[in-house]
Amino acid sequence: MKYRLLIDSIGDMSLSLFLAQRLSLKSSRNNGSTGILIAIIGITLSVIVMIVSISVMMGFRHEIRQKVIGFDSQMSIGVKTGADTDASVLISNDDLKTTREILPSSASVSLSVRQPAIIKTPKNFSGSIIKGVDNNYDWSFLRSNLVEGIIPDYSSDSTMYHIMVSRTLANTLELELGQKVDTYFLGNGAYRARRLKIAGIYDTHFSEYDRNMVFGSLSMLQQVASVPDTCATIAEINGLPDDETIDNLSAKLSKAYLDRLYAGSTDRVYSIVNIHDTAALYFNWLALLDTNVKVILTLMSLLTILTLISSLFILILRRVSMIGILKAIGASNRLVRSTFILLAVRILARGLLFGNIIGIGFLYIQKTTRLIPLNPDSYYLDHVPVMIDWTSILLLNAGIIVLSFIVLLLPSAIVTTIPPSKAINYE
Repeated sequence: MKYRLLIDSIGDMSLSLFLAQRLSLKSSRNNGSTGILIAIIGITLSVIVMIVSISVMMGFRHEIRQKVIGFDSQMSIGVKTGADTDASVLISNDDLKTTREILPSSASVSLSVRQPAIIKTPKNFSGSIIKGVDNNYDWSFLRSNLVEGIIPDYSSDSTMYHIMVSRTLANTLELELGQKVDTYFLGNGAYRARRLKIAGIYDTHFSEYDRNMVFGSLSMLQQVASVPDTCATIAEINGLPDDETIDNLSAKLSKAYLDRLYAGSTDRVYSIVNIHDTAALYFNWLALLDTNVKVILTLMSLLTILTLISSLFILILRRVSMIGILKAIGASNRLVRSTFILLAVRILARGLLFGNIIGIGFLYIQKTTRLIPLNPDSYYLDHVPVMIDWTSILLLNAGIIVLSFIVLLLPSAIVTTIPPSKAINYE
């Protein structure tokens, strides 16, 4: 009995596939093909919009995150104090033992010095923050945004006074590559002057940082601030696996350092901040972008579903007579119902195929040519960023298929309510 039911099911499915093939766009020669074509176009457009929306959202998130980390760090540790360069604010490698015990193995901890300074030219001046880095610094971010000059090699004493400035600052002060500028460092109620050379000019389109941030030699800033070689004013942490763990790790580090303070192991109060604190404005903006993408995905999913349902109803209404004939010769409701579901699935498959080809093709063109520009003053980028994530695209397609199959079950049930006697004479 079980085998008989299985054979019948296979037979019904084969016949359903045959009927769906005969009724498809390829073999149709009547006006019904127009409705199917419109349905395919509607699904194709919906898939394109969803793929592009997800990829652009991920592209924005990746680019903005890289810019924030490029200027700051995922996490940073300093000592709370009212002074800027006093010895009491210094942090050394010995202070970071607790940090290294808590952080994952992928994390990197490096010392850095940041000094407020005034860069002066014969015609103008500007306040800046000079960030001191050494030759082990990850230059990939600045190298990708370098527009003139070179990345300084801080392993040599001859480049100690070389700096990198932004295009924004260079335009403001009318600086040129190779020019030497007088720079005044502030601290302890006095200033110290150094003549620095412009070795490179970068442009990240991140205006809030570009206006103020200058990159220089760590050893030069240690010398200016009278900081020992093994110490700095801040410890930067990068290489954390994902942003979701940052807040949790910050809380763990804060608790660990407070425990040391209460236990009398240290008399310092450490300040621990992360990019969610220092760049809250940008992450809130990205969260708003995520909301917009969710709304778009919801609307496009509804459009796909409504398109499939309406096209299925049109197919059923145009073939009521055929349904009656099939039932009259003994076809089961399951066979007739599965026939129209398979026909709708064929429409969906074509829409998904064309939508993926066009959508991914457009993303590839935008990624390689930066065809669509943006206003960097408003979006922090000069082009629409895209990130082609195959996992997200596959999950999107799988979600569309599952959701469409579920919603097709109900409207397809209408064929079971059509009596053969009335259906055969239906016009």
